[in-house]
Amino acid sequence: MSAASALGSALGILKPTKAKLVCVGSNLPSGQTELECMFNPTEYRIAQSAQVSRNATAAKEGGTADFSGTGPVTLTLQLFFDDFASMSGNVTPKINTLMSWTRPVSGSTPPAPPQVAFRWGGNQMLSDFHGFLRSVSANYTIFRTDGTPVQARVDLTIEGDTQPLPGQNPTSRSIDSRRTHMIVAGDTLQSVAYRELGKPAYWRAIADLNGIDDPLRVPTGTVLLIPTAADAARGS
Repeated sequence: MSAASALGSALGILKPTKAKLVCVGSNLPSGQTELECMFNPTEYRIAQSAQVSRNATAAKEGGTADFSGTGPVTLTLQLFFDDFASMSGNVTPKINTLMSWTRPVSGSTPPAPPQVAFRWGGNQMLSDFHGFLRSVSANYTIFRTDGTPVQARVDLTIEGDTQPLPGQNPTSRSIDSRRTHMIVAGDTLQSVAYRELGKPAYWRAIADLNGIDDPLRVPTGTVLLIPTAADAARGS
């Protein structure tokens, strides 16, 4: 290791851990759900915008501003894929995987693509960020003699989702009895459903799973089993 690399590692500047994109949540594609980057990105960009419209009026220069909400957080970055050194190198499968994550998962109700998270070492800013792949643009740069691409730059944008990810077993898509929640003061089934599953309306599924007849009388200290979001959606 060079002196510069050693210093960088000591300061926590260098990030030798490979970055990767991972499908998260309960709406998972049937194929590949994780894609490791061949090279870490050199930069990424996070952006958010306010939704403001202006009504023209002669009484005020620039009109009057009407704030209608805040737009989603977006993460934009460029990934570099290189399979040049391999005898049968081909970056097409990785690009196809990324493209497939922009399409709805087969059988999802309502139809929706998988949510994707960008993982890179211990980056706290990205640890809870997840969302939909809004755009994927691949620029193939080097080819084998038969035209097979072996290098590509991919620009992608992930549009963040403000809903928390449900806590469930993403493989089985069935009730995961290992997930529990203990009722504390102030909890309601609706608040638990929102915190654990992302939708207050899923309280009925929690009540059914735990045999609760009166959702307004759940004693403090009760330990609830939490269904997956998929099971909750089917039961709602």
